Amino acid sequence: MMGDILSMFGLTFHLIGIGLSFAPYWLPFVLGYVFWELWMRYVQMQYLSDIKWVLIGIRLPKNIMKTPLSMELVISALHQPSQGTWLDRIWKGRLKSSFSLEIASLGGDIHFYIRTPEFFKNYIEAQLYSQFPGIELYDAEDYTNLVSYSPNDPEWEMWGTEYKFVKPDPYPIKTYVDYKLDTAMRREEEAAGRTDPLSPAIEFMGSISRNEQIWFQIMVRSTSKRYRVPGTWFATRDWKGEAKDLLKKLQSKGEGEKMSKAESEAAAAIEREITKFGFDCGIRAIYLGRAGAWTRLNVSGMIGMMKHYNSEALNGFKPQRPTAVDYPWEGILWNTIPDQKERMFKAYCARGYFYSPFKRKLLILNTEELATMYHFPAGMAETPGFLTVSSHKAEPPANLPV
Repeated sequence: MMGDILSMFGLTFHLIGIGLSFAPYWLPFVLGYVFWELWMRYVQMQYLSDIKWVLIGIRLPKNIMKTPLSMELVISALHQPSQGTWLDRIWKGRLKSSFSLEIASLGGDIHFYIRTPEFFKNYIEAQLYSQFPGIELYDAEDYTNLVSYSPNDPEWEMWGTEYKFVKPDPYPIKTYVDYKLDTAMRREEEAAGRTDPLSPAIEFMGSISRNEQIWFQIMVRSTSKRYRVPGTWFATRDWKGEAKDLLKKLQSKGEGEKMSKAESEAAAAIEREITKFGFDCGIRAIYLGRAGAWTRLNVSGMIGMMKHYNSEALNGFKPQRPTAVDYPWEGILWNTIPDQKERMFKAYCARGYFYSPFKRKLLILNTEELATMYHFPAGMAETPGFLTVSSHKAEPPANLPV
């Protein structure tokens, strides 16, 4: 037995020696690849650090009679695929512009935000005003700076998660079109009678106490060609090629066979999906509460508020990387729960998803799907904590001293 082990080690060292003898041939390629990766990471981080970010706060009118299609038009304006010339990408590290669509409940008060590079601020504001004339936009203070969270700080408790698809990317989620929200509204009664998949999430976020906060963000940037073309080594294509292949698979039935109702529904949804702009996306949510106010019941609410986009025939969301462990040994073999919480909190505050050190696997969502998850629900003026323009504007009292 010992002789066999020694023989195996001897063979291993002999093979290593042979590999090292050919180092002059393969080592330059390895070092070149390492240098290239380090260089691109350096220039890209430098490019990101030079961007000035602004957080656009949105106050809403009391009665919003617009459909999510209006928000879809706004989100279409965020589709910015340009990265400049090859010299811009290699020498300056230029990257695609990214944005963050955010909804935050700060002590039960609901706030809508869009985080954008300052360069796009006026452009995005113009798009919002064109679709929602009654809104009020303002430069908001970053609400993440108002909480000084640390896993070792007994003042705050936290739970956070990211979300991933249940099925492959080409399957779309259930959208506002499926909920029949794509037709115009003329009266408040029509708005009240509709089923909006975002309304339960807003109601839940508005129900928390003054000592709790819920943060929700969707990071977006235009899609890239990152799917390998079947039968090739290096050729890539975008998500629409993947979706078209899935569509062909659903439609390619044998003689005498018919698509099931679920397959027919999926095929119709995919056909509609590929007609619109697509975005690389990352979705993250955090629940914070002061000691004594934090409750595990709201963790269930955080998971449940994404269920309304799910469909057995289509796609859906489920949590990934929650700041918890399923088995005791996970906290020993991998990151401990405090480490997970700290990393999740820092990633949210940095709005990191596409690049190191917070790079994650991405989802593909088109404008229709994003507008379903981020729009201004009609008939929500009576929701507790739902801030409107009239809540912040009033005439000064007549007896105000001068």
